[in-house]
Amino acid sequence: MGMIRTGTIGFGDANEEVATIDSPEKLLVFARLHGIRTAPLDVRTLAEKLGIVFVSEKNMGDDISGILEKDENDLWTMRVNGKHHPNRIRYTIAHELGHFCLHRHQEKFFEDQIFFRGLERTKTEKQANRFASELLMPESLFQQYLDDGFTDIESLAKKFGVSTLALRIRAKDIGFTESEI
Repeated sequence: MGMIRTGTIGFGDANEEVATIDSPEKLLVFARLHGIRTAPLDVRTLAEKLGIVFVSEKNMGDDISGILEKDENDLWTMRVNGKHHPNRIRYTIAHELGHFCLHRHQEKFFEDQIFFRGLERTKTEKQANRFASELLMPESLFQQYLDDGFTDIESLAKKFGVSTLALRIRAKDIGFTESEI
């Protein structure tokens, strides 16, 4: 069959608490309030707790990293490419959560192609990338890891469960130079 489907609590936009989440910071607060691990963030459980049906597909095209769509019953489904590296999958889930929190009232279908991820073709893609980066690598936790002695790119990337490229981009966004890490 080629896919793994997991459950959801199914409250979606009907829940006022979920409807007010529009930033990575608010989503991290939601995660903590619901006992979801935040270091590194358990993005899959978080998506499910938001009412999103999660599907990992092994037969998705290599160029597609993820799809987020709303069906006729107002149920959101997130499909991710199960063939991709675990760090890519985590980033894709966080990216789709960005679309869910920021853009779900504007669109009901988002498809993210791996080729265009870094090129940020549209404003919504740029916003979802920034959201994902801030969600997976919050500035305060980034600084805490540096203070705790995790000062090389590879160890920091491993602590966050992201690629070294994603970590370098986030470090630059926060204001760190590579020589400071």
